Amino acid sequence: MGPRGIMCFRYIQPEWIGLNRPSQIWASMSKPFTVQHAPAISLALLAAGAVFLVVGLLDLMGDYFLEVGPWGFWLVGIGAIMMAIGALWFASYRINVRKFNKLMEEKSKAAFVKRLDDVEYLAWRLPADFEERLAVKKKDFGVK
Repeated sequence: MGPRGIMCFRYIQPEWIGLNRPSQIWASMSKPFTVQHAPAISLALLAAGAVFLVVGLLDLMGDYFLEVGPWGFWLVGIGAIMMAIGALWFASYRINVRKFNKLMEEKSKAAFVKRLDDVEYLAWRLPADFEERLAVKKKDFGVK
C-alpha cells in the first residue's frame, strides 16, 4: 500500500501474478501500439493527410467552403508530409508481410533454419499474430 492507502503498482512483485522467471516477464510484454496496429494507423495518417491537403489546396485556390485563413499553406505542407509518412509506413508494412509470408512458405527444414534469423526479425517487426505463426512453424519443424 502506498500513501493514503492507495495501492502502488511499483510494489507488485512478479511472483504475485504468476511470473517467476525473467523470461516469463519479458514474454508477457505486448508489442507497442504502433506495431500492433500499423496498417490502421498508417492508413488513417494517409487519409488525414489527404484531407488536410485538399482543404489547404481549396483554400489556396480561393474556393472558400471552409475558412482557414492564412493556414492554407500550412495545411498543404502538413497534409503532404502526413500523406508521405502514411504511404511509406503502409508500404513498408506490406513489404515486410510479403517477405514474411514468402519465407514461411518454405517446405524444407534446412532452408527454413538457414533463413530463421530473417524470419524472426520480420516477426519481431510485425504484429503478434506473425510471431504466433512463426512459433507454430518452428514447432512443426522441431526448431527451438
